[in-house]
Amino acid sequence: MIHRVYSKLFVVCEWIMHLLLLNVLFIFFSCAGLILFGFAPAYTAMSLVFKQLYEGEDVRVVRSFYTIFKSELINSNKFGLLYGYVYILLFINFLFIQTLPVSIQTASMLVLIAVTLLVMASSLYIFPLYNRFESTVWLLIKNSLLLAFAFLPRTIFTQILILAVGVICFYQPILIFLLGFSSVCAIITLTSQPCIQKITNTV
Repeated sequence: MIHRVYSKLFVVCEWIMHLLLLNVLFIFFSCAGLILFGFAPAYTAMSLVFKQLYEGEDVRVVRSFYTIFKSELINSNKFGLLYGYVYILLFINFLFIQTLPVSIQTASMLVLIAVTLLVMASSLYIFPLYNRFESTVWLLIKNSLLLAFAFLPRTIFTQILILAVGVICFYQPILIFLLGFSSVCAIITLTSQPCIQKITNTV
């Protein structure tokens, strides 16, 4: 009984160490790529390392992260820059709607919120799919949306968990540098991988 408790405690501590280390690596390599060009490959590397850990592989975290970052520096930015551009457009539109007459402001805001939720849902699955399948950018985006709708309750649950992490980090900003990014990536990995495995096994 005691051995089982210590074994579970060891696993928890190991995952916390992985979270801390991957968060530091993500921030460092994102900054090394001037954020604009470093965010996507750093997130891809973190996501793939989490996938390997989730599947029980023996992973050398730092070496694997660096290797993946270097190999995905160009390809992953196709998604990163595209989603970054879309999120910037959405933000600009949110600001623009504030200047519209009140009569059409509400309807426009509802449409924009719906589009934002779709983009957010797609972004939850795009990197897990990219890490597992070789495909074109648009096909992966389409499949990420289909996956989001196919597992809608899980998608909503994932968004709620990420929102909770965001709220916690807002009140405790130091957590952003300790666990903020890696915890979000871990949540997405743990919730998306069962969905992708289920789809893969049924094909």
